Parts: sequence; C-alpha cells; structure tokens
Amino acid sequence: MEPVRGAYGPGWKAGAVVPAQVAAGREQDGPVLQALRGQDTKRDGEEVGEAVADRFICGDALEVLRTLPSESVHCVVTSPPYWCLRDYHVEGQIGLEQSPEDYVSRLVAVFGEVRRVLRPDGTLWLNLGDCYNGSGGAGGDYNKGGLKEGQPKYPGRKIARLKPKDLVGIPWRVAFALQADGWYLRSDIIWHKPNPMPESVTDRPTRAHEYVFLLSKRRRYFYDADAIREPYSGKSNPEEVYTGKARKAYGKAGAQNPSDAKRRILESMRKGRGSNKRDVWTVATAPFEGAHFAVFPPKLVEPMILAGTSSGGCCPECGAPYVREIVRTGHVNRRETARVPGHCGTKTDSTGWAPTRVSTDNWSPTCTCNAGPPIPCTVLDPFGGSGTVSMVAKRFGRHSIYIDLNREYVDMAVRRTLGE
Repeated sequence: MEPVRGAYGPGWKAGAVVPAQVAAGREQDGPVLQALRGQDTKRDGEEVGEAVADRFICGDALEVLRTLPSESVHCVVTSPPYWCLRDYHVEGQIGLEQSPEDYVSRLVAVFGEVRRVLRPDGTLWLNLGDCYNGSGGAGGDYNKGGLKEGQPKYPGRKIARLKPKDLVGIPWRVAFALQADGWYLRSDIIWHKPNPMPESVTDRPTRAHEYVFLLSKRRRYFYDADAIREPYSGKSNPEEVYTGKARKAYGKAGAQNPSDAKRRILESMRKGRGSNKRDVWTVATAPFEGAHFAVFPPKLVEPMILAGTSSGGCCPECGAPYVREIVRTGHVNRRETARVPGHCGTKTDSTGWAPTRVSTDNWSPTCTCNAGPPIPCTVLDPFGGSGTVSMVAKRFGRHSIYIDLNREYVDMAVRRTLGE
C-alpha cells in the first residue's frame, strides 16, 4: 500500500510515514484514526487509491500530492494563500513570493500535480482574491482595536514594473497560466460579498467580490447542474394555466405566436427543476472562532461539491461517477419559422421549447464493472486551512482529502470536521 507522508493522527510528527490504510476497524484508536481508517473496497490502491472517509495530511502541498495515486479524486475545491496577504510564519509557505510571476509559477506547479491526481471527468474549483501594488504592510489596522487586530502581519507589495495603486490582477494571471498549462477554463464565478471588509479608500469602490474559477481537464466532464439549480423568480408561476389567444394573424404572417410561446415556457418550467445557476453567487462571509483568518464560508463551498461530485456515488472498482437517469417527457417540439412578414424565414425560433427529456433523482453507473454498490466520491483540498471543504464534504456524504502545511490548522480542521 502506498504510504502517505505526514498523515495526521496520534503520535504524529513532521515527515512521519503512516500507512494509507490506518488501523482499520480498531475502535480503541479514537475519533481521529476512526475517521482516517480505510474502508473495505475492491479498489486498487496503486491505480485508483482506496476510499477513506476523511484523511488529513500535514505537509507541503506539492510534495504530498506527489504521493497520491493518479486519477484518484473526483473534485478539487481550494483557496490557496493569496499573494502577499499574510505571513503565517511557516517555512515553505506559498504567498510571500517576491513577484506575482513567482507566485503564479508555484501555483502552476502545484496544480500540475492536482491535474494528475484528478480524474479525467473531474473539476477544479479555485478561489482567489486580488490586491493592489504598494498596498498592505503592517499598518495601524493591526494594532489593538483595529480591523485586523491579531491577524498575521505581512510585508506589503512593491512591484517596480507596476505603478503604485495598480490592481495586480492575481486571479486572472493564475487563471491564464493554468489555461496555458493545459486546463480548460470553463467559468469565472463572482463571489459577491454582501458584508465586505470595510476599506478606508475614497478614490475607488470598496472591494466586495472575489473570483472562483471552474476548470476541467477535458471538454466533457461530470457536472450535476440539477443539484444546484436556482428557484424560479417569484414573479414566475409554473402552475399557471394560460388560456390566452393571440388576436393577430401571426400564422398567416409566418411569425411566431407569442401565446403559444408562453404556454411552452410554462410547460418547460413545470417539468424543470429551476433555473440553471448563474455565475454571480451572493454569499456572506461567515464568522469563525478559530485562529484562521481566511475561512471559506460553507455556503460558498456547497454548490461546488454538489455540482462537482455525484450524489449517487461512484464505482468502487474504477471510480466512475454515477449519473442521473434521464426519462422522456413525451413532448414533441414543433419548430416555427421566425421571419419578418413578407420576407423569407431566416432562423428557427426555439424560445420556450418544452424539454423532451428530463433528469430524475435516480442514479445509474457510467461503467460496466458491476463491482457492487457505489461508494462516496472524493473531494480534495490541497490548501485545506480551517477545513471547511472537508467539513462540507462530510455533511454531504462525500470522502475528503485535506492537505495543509500548518500543523495548527490541521489540528483545527480535524476538530472542526469531526465535531460538526
């Protein structure tokens, strides 16, 4: 069995080599090892990696990732330390590089290993914040009573190639570098914060958003849109029975009848699960009593895990995710030619078409292994911090792998995840 370096548990020490399957089935090991113990599955530990409920690993993200099996996780949700924001006083930490280019280079190397560990149908959800050139430093906000009292101080940013007060553009620098390295950049999600940190600026708007990038290894991948659909607008009533009739002779003019279109829209809404989730997510920052100052709000992580992993689980042999079963509605769409009266039709107007197929809450395997009941999918966070990703993954019945360089944060994540 492939060993995992620095796995957290009783008797932990830096650099320790602990078997990946830890004390399976021994009740006297206590809650931490019970969470770490391997599950009895048929998966090949060398090729796919064994299923573990919650694994916590203390060590450098790049080095630890190199010990994990290829294509062994279904989804990666993470937020690396932001560039030049905080000094956590841990040797080897990412975020205090001398230039944005050095920071981006280190992240590209880490996510190169993430791409190897991620399944071909997996996704990466990457949260990053931005900063300004010449800003920061240990100012008065860190004094007693200041907005940042008690937070780790950082040296500030002074980049000769950029003008003072320039927005550095760190999130997009990283996103474009990952795109150039082979990742598919699929979406730039705006995390809108309704309760942002106050800023004492008077010559620009207060920052109230960060980015979450959705990336994949290939064009087609697992994505459960139905799991995170948004409710229809309060003004929309799918149960409405529309009996209106158009008064104009749309058919003779070769134009689409708006009354027919409205009936089709209502039918589509009745058979649907809600609107496709938009790419602006309003999520308030959440208070946290621990000693970590950059905490993921659970509400921000939830849609990433729900969309990025299958609620139906995965094959215990090959790890392929189960997908929702699709049923036919029996509806037949009739195309209507849209055109200006007296002119030839120029396009087919499909506004309001009712679906001919809809997804269900039943799940089917995507492989032919027939290896038995499905097991939970696995979520990885290589910059685990306070452990929010592991905590949310556990809440939704997923397995998780947590990595962080800071021993204090590993302890905090274990307590937080197991004590929820």
